[in-house]
Amino acid sequence: MAALWNVDVLSCRGSSYDVGRQVAEGFRKTPRGRAFKRRKERRPFAFSLKNAEAALTMYAPNIWEELHGLADGLEISLERAVAEFSNGRLRYPKRGCSAVMTGGLYGRNYDFSPKRYDRLLVAIQPDGVNASIGFSDRFTGRDDGMNEHGLCVGLHYVNEANWQPGLVCILIVRILLDQCANTAEAVDLAKRLPHGLGFNYSMIDALGNAAVVEASPAGIAVRQGAALACTNHFQSADLQDQNRRNAGSFRRLPTLEAWSQELIAAEDLFFRLNASRSPVFAHGYTRGGGTLHSFVCEASRRKMLVGVGGDATPMQLDFGAWVTGSDLTVAQLTGQLGGRLKPFDPSRRARKNPASGGAESEKTFVDADLSGASFKDVSLKDALFENANMAGAKFTDINLAGARLDNINLSDVEITRNCNFKGMTIAGVRVQDLFEAYRNRGSAKDS
Repeated sequence: MAALWNVDVLSCRGSSYDVGRQVAEGFRKTPRGRAFKRRKERRPFAFSLKNAEAALTMYAPNIWEELHGLADGLEISLERAVAEFSNGRLRYPKRGCSAVMTGGLYGRNYDFSPKRYDRLLVAIQPDGVNASIGFSDRFTGRDDGMNEHGLCVGLHYVNEANWQPGLVCILIVRILLDQCANTAEAVDLAKRLPHGLGFNYSMIDALGNAAVVEASPAGIAVRQGAALACTNHFQSADLQDQNRRNAGSFRRLPTLEAWSQELIAAEDLFFRLNASRSPVFAHGYTRGGGTLHSFVCEASRRKMLVGVGGDATPMQLDFGAWVTGSDLTVAQLTGQLGGRLKPFDPSRRARKNPASGGAESEKTFVDADLSGASFKDVSLKDALFENANMAGAKFTDINLAGARLDNINLSDVEITRNCNFKGMTIAGVRVQDLFEAYRNRGSAKDS
């Protein structure tokens, strides 16, 4: 039998500093929290504490205060807390996500990698901003959630081809929950925030007003109505040229749109989303896109049906009552990744692939020392290299289409002839444009 999937539930009240400290202390009681001290510090490329402070104090001063409490609670430096858990040039891997908004309900599946998931559902009531409940991402961010006014918000990855300095997706969700009371306010604020990557933001408020904000550094479009669906591509005509190839996103959308036109009870909608045989349930756990949690919020009642994994028995959380002082009555959510159809054990060790020098068959290289490594005649399509030392590595006849290289040391790496760099970007700049600029520079010198 595959191991069960557990998500801890934390309740935090007080100042923003208190909330940060309580989240940290709650996390440290978990097995992952007890192992945190042994984890190597990760510093994003070109991280600047000063720049991170400037962004947060401008757009979310409460989160800046929360980071101080988080640092003290984790017993780490403020610089490390900000580097790993705020806006400091963090990059985000591809993730799925489906949402349907209908009849005042907000239904949501979150699809992502089990290895990169906080496994924390956090209810917070900080002084000076809205109380909210949502799934944590890097502690200060939220993948999705609902606030005390009934506003529900969730994120949906689209593309990062046009990356620019700006706020990351998880902080945008958090800021909207912290600062807005309804959909109109959230749409207005989302239009004014600097978006660093291409994401959809689905939302609904207590009056049943729904919207999808399609946002990227290149532009913003808004779809509004009482019945909407959202996946991982832009639908607005002006932004469709930014969509990446994502057959799963287009395949899920018609089902969600059909559900949005029905009058569905909250429990029925939950089971439609969470059933392991559902057309919108994802089983791609080894590829970073399996369904990790599902929930349905009744926005007007401030209530949430929530379950983790697949084929879950949903728990009902009365967030409205919690805001007025009651307990949530649950400390942990338990379920089975993949449900009954394809149970998945997140603790299993990945198979080794001899062709890639013993690397995981999922093609994930995180905190890896690949210095001097030799890769030959191997497909590394859609591979992830993060915090990896690749100094002096040699790549011969390698397919790196769709791969991600984040915070990588490429010193003395040799790239020879017969290379196709079409569509490749470095820090948001197309390699083709760099080559063109270099060629033009040579022409300018000659003239």
